[in-house]
Amino acid sequence: MLLVAVGVYLIFLRESVVTGKEDKEIHLKVVVNGKAVPLKAPPEVALGTLVEEALDKAKVGDKSDLDRWVFTDSAGQTLDKSRTLASFAFTHNAEIFLNLSAGVVG
Repeated sequence: MLLVAVGVYLIFLRESVVTGKEDKEIHLKVVVNGKAVPLKAPPEVALGTLVEEALDKAKVGDKSDLDRWVFTDSAGQTLDKSRTLASFAFTHNAEIFLNLSAGVVG
């Protein structure tokens, strides 16, 4: 069994070298309303482009105002949705949070 796994890994490495194909996507775990959903995207996309996909995967019904959703890190710091994924230097399967922002009362 181990030999097969090693063989598959070597085939993958060979294909990556020959074709130039590598998994260059960034893998994230986005927690939406307490539900963790896996997402992956190219490093050059803006974080904000992942809002709708995260809500779909978490089966959130109300997506009427995507701008009201806010990404935060584990320390509660707001992440700028206009920045690219690469600019955050996320680790593999980094956990970030997507929550509806509190409305302005006035």
